[in-house]
Amino acid sequence: MMPSPAAALTLFEPATRAWFASAFPTPTPVQTAAWRAIGAGEHTLVIAPTGSGKTLAAFLHAIDQLYRARQQEAARAGASKPPPRRTRVLYLSPIKALGADVQRNLQVPLQGVDAERERRGDPAVALTVGIRTGDTPVAERARLLRRPPDILITTPESLFLMLTSKARETLREVDTVIVDEIHAVAGSKRGTHLALSLERLDALLQVPAQRIGLSATVRPVEQVAGFLGGDRPVTVVDPASPRKLDVSIVVPVEDMADLPPHAGPGAEREPSGRVGSIWPHVEASILDQVLARRSTIVFANSRGVAEKLTARLNELHAERTARAAGQPPVAPVPEQYGSFTGSTVSRVVVSPELIARSHHGSVSKEQRRDIEQSLKDGSLRCVVATSSLELGIDMGLVDLVIQVAAPPSVASALQRIGRASHQVGGTSTGLVYPRTRRDLIDATVAIERMLEGRIEAVDPPRNPLDVLAQQTVAAASMEPLDVDAWYARVRRAAPYRSLPRSAFDATLDMLAGRYPSDDFAGFRPRLVWNRQSGELSARPGAKQLAVTSAGTIPDRGMYSVMLPEGEERAGSRRVGELDEEMVHESRVNDVITLGATSWRIERITHDQVVVTPAPGRSARLPFWRGEGVGRPAELGEAVGAFLAALDAEAGNDTLAPALLTRLQGAGLQPNAIANIIGLLDEQRAATGVLPTDRRLVVERCRDESGDWRVMLHSPYGRRIHDPWALALAGRIQERWGVDPAVVASDDGIIVRIPDSSGRLPGAELFLFEPERLRREVTLAVGGSALFAARFRECAARALLLPRSKPGKRSPLWQQRLRAAELLAIAQRYPEFPILIEAARECLQDVYDLDALDTLMQRLADGRIEIAEVTTEVPSPFAANLLFGYVAEFMYGTDVPLAERRASVLSLDAGLLGDLLGQVDLGELLDPAVVEQVTLELQRLAPGRQANGREGLADLLRELGPLSATDIAARLIDADSVGTHLRSLQGEQRIVSVQVAGRPVWAAVEDAARLRDALAVELPGGIPAVFLQPSSDPLGELLGRYARTHAAFTTGDAARHWGLGVAVVDAALEHLAGQGKVLSGHFGAGNARDDGADAATVPLARREWVGEAVFQRLRLRSLQAAREATRPASREAYAALLLERHGLVADATVASRSSAVPAHGALEGGDGVLRVIELLAGVPMPVSAWEHQILSARVADYTPTMLDELLATGTVAWVGHGRLGEDDGLVSLHVQEGMGETLPVVQAIEPSPLQAALLTVMADGGAFFARQLATAVQARLAAAGVDDVVVDAETLHAALWELAWAGRVTTDLWTPLRHLSATRPARPRATTSARQNRYARGRAMMDPLGAAGGLQPMATTLATPTLAGRWSLLQRPSVSDTVRAVALANGLLERHGIVTRGAAIAEGIAGGFPALVQVYRGMEDAGRVLRGRFVDGMGGAQFAERGMVDALREVAEAQQPGRVGFSVGLSAADPANPFGPVLPWPAHRVSQRPVRRPGALVVIGGGRLRMYLAQGGRQLLTWFEPGAPGEDAALTAAAQALVIALRRGRRMTFTLELIDDAPIQRDAVTEALRAAGFSSAPRGLDWQP
Repeated sequence: MMPSPAAALTLFEPATRAWFASAFPTPTPVQTAAWRAIGAGEHTLVIAPTGSGKTLAAFLHAIDQLYRARQQEAARAGASKPPPRRTRVLYLSPIKALGADVQRNLQVPLQGVDAERERRGDPAVALTVGIRTGDTPVAERARLLRRPPDILITTPESLFLMLTSKARETLREVDTVIVDEIHAVAGSKRGTHLALSLERLDALLQVPAQRIGLSATVRPVEQVAGFLGGDRPVTVVDPASPRKLDVSIVVPVEDMADLPPHAGPGAEREPSGRVGSIWPHVEASILDQVLARRSTIVFANSRGVAEKLTARLNELHAERTARAAGQPPVAPVPEQYGSFTGSTVSRVVVSPELIARSHHGSVSKEQRRDIEQSLKDGSLRCVVATSSLELGIDMGLVDLVIQVAAPPSVASALQRIGRASHQVGGTSTGLVYPRTRRDLIDATVAIERMLEGRIEAVDPPRNPLDVLAQQTVAAASMEPLDVDAWYARVRRAAPYRSLPRSAFDATLDMLAGRYPSDDFAGFRPRLVWNRQSGELSARPGAKQLAVTSAGTIPDRGMYSVMLPEGEERAGSRRVGELDEEMVHESRVNDVITLGATSWRIERITHDQVVVTPAPGRSARLPFWRGEGVGRPAELGEAVGAFLAALDAEAGNDTLAPALLTRLQGAGLQPNAIANIIGLLDEQRAATGVLPTDRRLVVERCRDESGDWRVMLHSPYGRRIHDPWALALAGRIQERWGVDPAVVASDDGIIVRIPDSSGRLPGAELFLFEPERLRREVTLAVGGSALFAARFRECAARALLLPRSKPGKRSPLWQQRLRAAELLAIAQRYPEFPILIEAARECLQDVYDLDALDTLMQRLADGRIEIAEVTTEVPSPFAANLLFGYVAEFMYGTDVPLAERRASVLSLDAGLLGDLLGQVDLGELLDPAVVEQVTLELQRLAPGRQANGREGLADLLRELGPLSATDIAARLIDADSVGTHLRSLQGEQRIVSVQVAGRPVWAAVEDAARLRDALAVELPGGIPAVFLQPSSDPLGELLGRYARTHAAFTTGDAARHWGLGVAVVDAALEHLAGQGKVLSGHFGAGNARDDGADAATVPLARREWVGEAVFQRLRLRSLQAAREATRPASREAYAALLLERHGLVADATVASRSSAVPAHGALEGGDGVLRVIELLAGVPMPVSAWEHQILSARVADYTPTMLDELLATGTVAWVGHGRLGEDDGLVSLHVQEGMGETLPVVQAIEPSPLQAALLTVMADGGAFFARQLATAVQARLAAAGVDDVVVDAETLHAALWELAWAGRVTTDLWTPLRHLSATRPARPRATTSARQNRYARGRAMMDPLGAAGGLQPMATTLATPTLAGRWSLLQRPSVSDTVRAVALANGLLERHGIVTRGAAIAEGIAGGFPALVQVYRGMEDAGRVLRGRFVDGMGGAQFAERGMVDALREVAEAQQPGRVGFSVGLSAADPANPFGPVLPWPAHRVSQRPVRRPGALVVIGGGRLRMYLAQGGRQLLTWFEPGAPGEDAALTAAAQALVIALRRGRRMTFTLELIDDAPIQRDAVTEALRAAGFSSAPRGLDWQP
């Protein structure tokens, strides 16, 4: 029977009653009922709507009891010193902000009761309230420890930390525990963690504390009550106290399918990207609502949307304010800007006046507190929040709550709307703005169920083993645990009521280091389990590990956003946090917005983004990945039922009154109802039927490529669709052998199936037997990305992946790498507890397999039908599915086009290894590194030795059996070896045995392995659990031996274990087959003599190394090689590059002189062939090949040399495209290996004449032009084509188009030499003066070198440009891998050191990243080194070992003051490193050098000395007047320039500017005149 309100107050002290009566007219029903249960000492769950006074109901009784208890303590103490006070009331809040809110609100009753007690003359009692969270400063925590508050407000995680520290002593007198918003934790592992913390708290207390749970929304009540009490009875207080809700669904446009471009009459501009979007209308409508009220909270479903909406509201408000003041509006800003990584990011204008600010978990607590206070005091009109304000935070008198998009759940909707009028008896007013018509349906169902109070059921995790592991380590770190008592304590918590003893023991085995295999040896045990005494104790470091890795909230790899040192705000530098992917797409000096404030990025470290304020700057909006929440199955079924109710009205002109009333009751306005009906009519017209809770629809249509897109329309939500899609992907893979593209969403599943089978995919694709489907999902989930992610999180919770630096952020890639290593081991042992827990989490917490089973059963027995339709275009419902499908694969194309093309070239790893070869593995290892790693692996190196008893136990676990002498050599406190051994032996953690005839000590976990592999006699008394046989005992012993030795022989291992060589060799072969060891030559046999074993058994000298050890040795050897390589200067590299290209014979010798080579270092036809081999595949202008490339390298070059190589078929030329009228890009190729260097053929649309030419030449052979003309005419006549003219002009044009496209070639260079002869005559007459000016400024590579150039000649079949025999270019079939290796080798040959700049210089498709895999393979094969060999050439440099040595020799020869040799060459010559490879040196003039064929450079002593621009009008120089040797360097550079000019085509020009200044008498001018230039009125003339 419910006591009357007045009777309920009689439970309290007079002062408390008097205060309450003065503050409130009467207790609410929930307070009356709660006080009765709480006053009786019962554990109580209080369920009541927001604003019903339930928090005061819980606290007032506790406060009253505190006053009474403290007054009695003071009376008992009298004049003596009162006993130390401890915390009596513990309040647990799921979020820190809620705790701070409660701390403020508690001051009202405390101050009120204090005042009433003072008025009544009662003794003064001062009650204190403290708060401890993760944000509490260290000094404040110390103060709370010295003077514990009477009431402590904390979070579940902070309670765990207190219980795992000396702060737990302050909790020994707790008598009341209040868990607020219990529904927020009950359904997650966070709640499980809290349940065990409460059990640990009870174990501290003499009398278990009374537990009081508070929640506004909870179902099922019995399950949540059980969660609160564990195995104790709980009284549920759930009086009828309906919350008054006034909710409307707002559609701000008439038709959501036909959106107007503007958001109303006042909007004069919208960025072009926003036309046709619902967002401008939603934003404008929300702003209207905000301006009409004092305070508004807008809820968004993600942090990204919250930030964007905040920015837009502020922009719109600024525009309206400016318009009202008659000022021009804010300048428009493009909606999207390209980022550095190829993706796009939003950018917004920051408004000077803020009407809204964003509030979410990535905004710092100081900013959140400031935002909350601003909303309360009225200085801020609007807050845009995520779930951070969803729970019971008191935000003052909020007038309106707006939800943007359908709420994520019914419970969430109730919590959010309840923020409005958050006081007793208030009416909560809310508006919901759907984004799409489909979203409108979801919002309607959610609001309808909210108004009916039908919230989703809470489903707590069952027996999570990772949480159990963490709490066990924490509890044992405080005091030894009795295993049976701890098991009983754990099972008192509701989530573990059904925990099997086998799972409990397996978890303890894992924590105690008893892993299923020795493969886990790298993971140290956290606890010691004494099997005899049944005691569980902590090992050193366990407490710190538990504290630094506490909690269950997974680490998402967030970066902290911080202010610089010394610029704290409100005592904190923290601004917020950003997603790792967002940071990776950001650069220094980017401006971002966070919490409606702009920040400039000043520095990005490994775990922080340092920012400074950037007010008024255009800013990028941040994004956070993985924020989506799947629709629960019961809500999905309700959506389906809603669609079925509307479908029943199909064909009626008007809705039935009952249905119309229902829709209006859900808050729908007429235009919203019309939008829903319009969507369903369109869907029905497209597919004929609607998906409902009793009917699923399979829709199929073809995509752009002709393949099938099959879409299952189902309302049941992602928790059902995700596992269904997993099984579906496996079925497609098995049935068609294709990589399936299956994507699930809340509204269905979409599948892309290649149209290769000829069958029409239909409903049968989606139908499974229920039991088989569960089995397939269970099997498939282990290989999914979801499982890998959940395994990482579970392993981190179980303390298997401790943070490398406590308190510091661990990068996600690092976490994933470590987790992947553990997963690779664990997957071989299905009974591993964390493997089981990760699977349980996926199958129970993420997926809803029970609901999927039910759905499959209903499909099987016909209670749910499945319809099939084929459509020409996707239906309206399919649009949402397709959008999600595209988004799923969007990042696959988020790279530059060239990189996407390069990614098509798939590299065959096996073929790549064969092509690269493999040197002796021992040659890759540095002997010093091998020796150092050996000491480290054997724990003999300084800093690696063990310490103490537990260190000795670790030694035996890691290294295996050791003698007492060996142990002493590895122990810091070697004098205590005997004591430690006896202690561990007494605890049965180690045993003394005989191995190979010598006494050793072994870890008890090795007992069964030693017995079964070596027949070792074991001492008695070993617990039976350690005597269970393993599957491969000898393999595990040898595997550990390999992991703890750098390199060893079969004889070494055989002697160590006392076994035969053949036995050990066979076992090692078996391990090699598993990839655990490598066989080869590692130098292990060179350091020792195997004596008789080697003579009688050759196998004894066979060498081995553990795979992981080899990787470590290889990496350390590479690092040692890189560190030993001192970066050389750019000058040394430039000089050596000239030698590689044959421009100088010996760069080392030449660098010691000031020579100016008159010709190249190569001779004859062999020299020409060497140049072509080096430059094979490199396209260069025709005008440069003979005059600047070949003639610069081959001393006696004549055109007949190149023609001879072409005519004999040794060499071929390939066109790459025309350059202007008389030039083009051409590459030369050696016939042998031509397929590896040929460019990818260009796609062209051949004309009829070209098609005929290709057909004629495809028959084989080579043709002169006349033969081709005759053959083509005959072919066209035979085909009946008579409208194609075949004459010299058309044949010439057709052939050269095919040549420039790389389709045909000739056996002579003559046609290319005479290209300029085809240049059409200029229509205007040219005077002699114009001719002279032209002659002075003519391109430096004038064809044929004639003084006036060739006159245009008529095109005939005998024209030189048609000379030679024309043939189809043969393209041998070569794999992508072979081509990639050839390209990588070519770059190495040409550049010596390959960098990103080298790839850019040659225009490699995909750039440098496309070749990195090949070069890394070369590095692994020992063919190249990676390091920093040349200063200023980038971080990733690959070079052959010989190149590095030669570079060092040249660098030593280039002494300061030496001029070195000087060479002039074309600026476009591959031997010129300046441009992409080395930066052009700085110059004071504005003109920058460019790599053009007509320009020349002079390189002297490895430095750029001169740059003569194309046309010869301007010269840039780089000299230091007065520096030693500069005069000689200037003279040599001038001579080299003249040599290069004489080498080229005959031409004349006038040099008018030197370093951007007119010609004057100076050292440069004199040097040029001395070299061959002559004075002229306008400058210096060059006459060959």
